[in-house]
Amino acid sequence: MRLPSLNALHAFEAAARHQSFARAAEELHVTQGAVSRHVKLLEEELGVALFRRRPQGIELTPQGRALLPELTASFERIVRATQQVADPGRELRVACQPTLASRWLVRRLAAFRTIRPQTQVTLGLMCDYGDFRLGGYDLGISYHEMERNRPADLESVLLRREMLAPVCAPDLLKGSVPLRGPADLAAHELLHPTRDRADWRFWLATAGMTGIDVRSGQVFQTLEMATSAAVAGLGVAIMDLLLVHEELTSGRLVVPFGPVVTEGTGYYLFAERGRFGEPKIAAFRDWLLAEIKDNGEIARHLPASPSSRAMGLHSPVAG
Repeated sequence: MRLPSLNALHAFEAAARHQSFARAAEELHVTQGAVSRHVKLLEEELGVALFRRRPQGIELTPQGRALLPELTASFERIVRATQQVADPGRELRVACQPTLASRWLVRRLAAFRTIRPQTQVTLGLMCDYGDFRLGGYDLGISYHEMERNRPADLESVLLRREMLAPVCAPDLLKGSVPLRGPADLAAHELLHPTRDRADWRFWLATAGMTGIDVRSGQVFQTLEMATSAAVAGLGVAIMDLLLVHEELTSGRLVVPFGPVVTEGTGYYLFAERGRFGEPKIAAFRDWLLAEIKDNGEIARHLPASPSSRAMGLHSPVAG
């Protein structure tokens, strides 16, 4: 039997790993239809069905489940082999979640080039550890939810804690129901940056607040959309203050009250176990930790009241 099309194998591997033709298409930068066609051609060539197509999505057949781990391991070996023959000091491949990349990391990469001009940082986006492995990245930056499921062959260091607090447009402070304390949230629209409403749930629970219906309010697919809605005065959003630092500095958003929650959430830098000692990786890690500023740049945006002074802020840097 001749080797099947590599494009077809790659399309199947991505679709099987994500359990979705749509997410595979996003990863491979092709259309969903192209992924579906490649998989169909592979099934015809092998003479077996690899997926069961159902109204609610796709499901691997026993043959598909048997093929997936072998293909994933093979593609990972190809990535490692190409890395070994490439110039090891020239490129540093970093995978990051989209919001942190666009709102924090991208704006600081020029500073890294000034201290290590021989290293070209290539920044990619990832949603899970499968994206990290298949992309052949040297480093990844994960959110705490992803960190909980980190494989044993990867090690991580805490970059910083989140600084979660409500934010809103300044006009909401002096509206018909001014925002003076957490209890006033009951009369305002909650803006959720995630579909699961997890950030608001977490903040309200940590703040000891009851009586606020977290099921209410508008849900957005991205933090960018929720931030825009908050700036427009549509409601109160829950945000990591360091990710909306620009809006706070410009006055487009304000922090109406605390507490600022810094425990239980955070961002982590991770790599394959043992690689943090490599010069280019160690240099990026040390630079990134140095770039994490203390709370001073955020503290001046907090309300000057006894309750805000009692928030008990600590430095977000750890590990």
